[in-house]
Amino acid sequence: MSVICPGCAGGEHVLPVPEALGDVVAAAADPSAAAHLAPPPAPQPGPVRDSAAVAVLVVLAALWLLLGVLSLLRPRPDLDRYGDAYRAGYLLGGLVGPAVLTGAAMVVRMLSRRRARRREEELLWGRQARWQHLVARWRSGWWCRRCQAAFFPVGALHPGAPPSPLLAARHYPAWVLGTPAPATATATGSGSAPSPGPGRQGAGGQALS
Repeated sequence: MSVICPGCAGGEHVLPVPEALGDVVAAAADPSAAAHLAPPPAPQPGPVRDSAAVAVLVVLAALWLLLGVLSLLRPRPDLDRYGDAYRAGYLLGGLVGPAVLTGAAMVVRMLSRRRARRREEELLWGRQARWQHLVARWRSGWWCRRCQAAFFPVGALHPGAPPSPLLAARHYPAWVLGTPAPATATATGSGSAPSPGPGRQGAGGQALS
């Protein structure tokens, strides 16, 4: 495939953006060019949070336990005339309720986190599909060593897409995302290239303006 730079009209100094990352740092006038030309970051799974029901159960268990401790600190009635079961219930009754609530909180936490992980996996699958699409767009760009700028040749962004203007490195991520800036001045300071004309479409048929 013969690719011509829209800036210098040469083809011997152009190479795909993924291959250009190795020498962009040394060659580019903008030290941050490599960061702008880096591939889109892969999506990461979001944090799995506990449900509000878990917090409610834990708070209730703590309050119940506090009431049980306070009741044990008060003067005790004469328990010698009662049976062992009653004495055990009086001394340990304040701990049974908190223990039950704590166990319920652990069960609810386990079930809610399991559902949250399953939901996050479904969302991550959608984000990964979007990321793979963006990586494909990122790979379709080209870098001109002479102009120190990037561009998309004809049909790179989608079938039948017109070529992009010459792009400064800082504008490249916006074009990968499908939201190019209105003006795309090149890194060499040679002025601004024209914005994409009307009717230009990105992924999903959405207009890129």
